[in-house]
Amino acid sequence: MQSSRRFALLVILAAALFTSGPEARAQPNPNDPSALLAAWAEAYSSMDAPRIAALYTEEARYWGITSREQSVGRAAIQASFGRPREGVTAVGVTYGSHGVTRLSESAAVASGHWVFRMTLANGSERQAPARFSITMTRLADGAWRIADHHSSFLPTPTRP
Repeated sequence: MQSSRRFALLVILAAALFTSGPEARAQPNPNDPSALLAAWAEAYSSMDAPRIAALYTEEARYWGITSREQSVGRAAIQASFGRPREGVTAVGVTYGSHGVTRLSESAAVASGHWVFRMTLANGSERQAPARFSITMTRLADGAWRIADHHSSFLPTPTRP
């Protein structure tokens, strides 16, 4: 009896481990638009342009930090994130102060600060503090997707 309980507990623990890996965390919670932000950060860190673009609606607009013009549509967004990054071996983003406001059952807006990190081929790391605003929409299948995304570098503080 005791060994069967231990076995059952081990099975439950193993199942929890296998279902809580990165694959499970990468999927946005269909009821929580803020989970889309975490999924975006994971996708961005993967440097996988199709994975990033899949988080946007087909007609989405994206105006990135280094973009001179908006990318309109999922294909253009994928191309934007797919541009070569010479000398960059890894990227990441960390959210700072930010908030998500749910406007309705199918619309939400997020804005705040984040810091982009780039690891260069020589092992050094660069950081770029920025700000963002993201408009999210809930599609007919219940999935949250990005409809509009803008990010820009933080301005240099001015002295009074």
